[in-house]
Amino acid sequence: MQCIEEKEYTIPDLLALLSESNIDTRWRAAAALSRAGSRAVDPLLKKLFDDDENVRILAIWALGRIGDSRAIAPISRSADGDRGPLALAAEGALSRMRK
Repeated sequence: MQCIEEKEYTIPDLLALLSESNIDTRWRAAAALSRAGSRAVDPLLKKLFDDDENVRILAIWALGRIGDSRAIAPISRSADGDRGPLALAAEGALSRMRK
């Protein structure tokens, strides 16, 4: 597979890459989504309900990097009651967004 930086990907392409088995590909897709800015917020918010916890964590991370205030409440709700990696990702994203 080509490196994400070597090719132009659409937001739907990058969202699909969040589910790849290769963790490096997943993180590069999340980073690319974070660089897409506000255009990626709504699609990433939908990923907060993905069946794969890793996809939810990456979506939270990308949303935290974007810093759009529309994501604060959904991120908070997505981690309610969780004490694992999802909650840690949410805490980090929310902390970054509230600065």
